[in-house]
Amino acid sequence: MNYFIFILINIILPIFIQILLGYIVKKVTNFNNKPLAVIQLYIILPALLFVSMYDTKIDKSIAIKIILHSVIIFVLLYILCVVVCKILKYDKVTASSFNNSITLYNSGNFCLPLVQILYNNPLAVSIQIVIMTVQSIATNTIGIYSVSAGKKNAKQGMLEMFKVPMIYCIVIALALRGLEIKVAMPILNAMNSLGSAMVPVALISLGAQLAETKCSFKMPKVYFSIFIRLIISPILAYVLVLLLGLRGMAAEIAVISSAAPTAVNSVLLAIQYDSDPEFASQAVFFSTIISAITVTLVIFLVFGRL
Repeated sequence: MNYFIFILINIILPIFIQILLGYIVKKVTNFNNKPLAVIQLYIILPALLFVSMYDTKIDKSIAIKIILHSVIIFVLLYILCVVVCKILKYDKVTASSFNNSITLYNSGNFCLPLVQILYNNPLAVSIQIVIMTVQSIATNTIGIYSVSAGKKNAKQGMLEMFKVPMIYCIVIALALRGLEIKVAMPILNAMNSLGSAMVPVALISLGAQLAETKCSFKMPKVYFSIFIRLIISPILAYVLVLLLGLRGMAAEIAVISSAAPTAVNSVLLAIQYDSDPEFASQAVFFSTIISAITVTLVIFLVFGRL
């Protein structure tokens, strides 16, 4: 019990304090979220990705297992969502938003800072980046296809992914490392400095985005979504790491990441394609709040035990 409280106070609470600050400042000043999101997407995150991939070597077999784990979890959750939607007789629009609220989780704004604080290890960040990359591909293909109801196909979703710099930073960093080309220290130091801003900027941005969501916990489907996202998902992830033979830090991160709350991107997609945005907003808001306890519990159960 003491260890649980230690994790809650020293790991989770600092994260939620920064989220709360973003939430409060947004409510008070109503500042424009977009510039902060652009800076994060096009400067800070690419810098962090570059440094992590350039400096840290991930064992090939571990990387393959992490990718396989992420893909299988996505497929299992998607199948579970389809079954639940059939049983509860959700219409197509509701079903698509419900699916995204569960299969798309916050692997960036929430998980990256969490992993950085929890492990303070470049290898851990690199592992989370691999997971985040799989999630990005899922968001920009299946996620878009799911809510667009035929307006965009998977190919167009893939093209959307290539508009962001993340994939290019990974490729360039891996190419430079593979060719043993040394990056000039001023550039590397600048990238390190920019990447270090990821935790506060990501969490403040998340808080600001949550400030724009509606809070009325009246939809039964929100209960189902949160239960599957925060409880069922990490259980499936735990069983799967055992089946895949993942061990150590990589296994822990795979399980902890799978317990993350619903991705804010699910709201953006729901708004863009008019696919039940009210439900999507509530799923993100309440899953993020409740994850303070559930993620703490998952860390307590798996940290140092896999």
